[in-house]
Amino acid sequence: MTISEIFLRDRAAFAPLAGVSCSVFRRICREFGAQPVMTEMVSADGMLHRGSYDKTSRMLTFHESERPIGFQFFGSDPDIMAAAAERSIERKPDFIDINAGCPVRKVIAKNAGSALLRTPALLEEIVHRIVRVSTVPVTVKIRSGWDHGSINAVTVSRMCADAGAAAVIVHPRTRSQGFGGKSDWTVIRAVKEAVTVPVIGSGDITTPDDAVRMLNETGCDAVMIGRRAMGNPWIFRQVDERLAGRDVSPVPTVDIRLDLALRQLDMLAEEVSERFAVLNMRKFFGWYSRGARDGASFRQE
Repeated sequence: MTISEIFLRDRAAFAPLAGVSCSVFRRICREFGAQPVMTEMVSADGMLHRGSYDKTSRMLTFHESERPIGFQFFGSDPDIMAAAAERSIERKPDFIDINAGCPVRKVIAKNAGSALLRTPALLEEIVHRIVRVSTVPVTVKIRSGWDHGSINAVTVSRMCADAGAAAVIVHPRTRSQGFGGKSDWTVIRAVKEAVTVPVIGSGDITTPDDAVRMLNETGCDAVMIGRRAMGNPWIFRQVDERLAGRDVSPVPTVDIRLDLALRQLDMLAEEVSERFAVLNMRKFFGWYSRGARDGASFRQE
């Protein structure tokens, strides 16, 4: 698939979220219209140096119904990143994404994730090396910069595009912001005006109207939703409806939410294990009941 067939202006993509974007939840989001979906971020080093049946392998397992799907890798060694990407091609993803935005300390400690924003030349080399071995489009997910004193999303995006990236995904918060504060959509617009490859905008899309506003204000080619989808996969259907000019579906009732949460639990139990499913779903039951009138009884039931 070409990048323009993967990311569509009238569909919202599902962002890669650690501990959230498993195959089961990706399929649920896909049912509600998410396109594309992406794996959780996968360690390139883990891809190469662990057994084929470990957690890393499970994170790269997907169903055909999830397509188009992207594999996201993190790391800081160009050789290892390229080798991991090349090996992953055997699993036939639709695209490969390079994580240059994760703000988590254990990732930063490895000079990966958003730490790469401090070494743009290294990130450029990683992109170049992966593009050389990949048979599918390569994208890069970045933040606006390391901190407010070093906003360099435009420079980094240009370098990534010059190295062969097919698209740039921009989350316009700095690494120092983490997930706090407010994302600065003007950064997305600046990147869009600076590069010729598609730009996907992410950050603070909490309603269908937000998606429309981001497209209009930034000129980006598509939007991506992350945390707002946790326990709320309906957001993708609502965005699709809003972008198509149709009436937006109402917020689902508690009963509908519970039914879907229990289906997710059953799918996880069947495909991984009952223990994993129960432990993993504790956070999801909290998310599914977020904002519901009878949230406490939902969780108890």
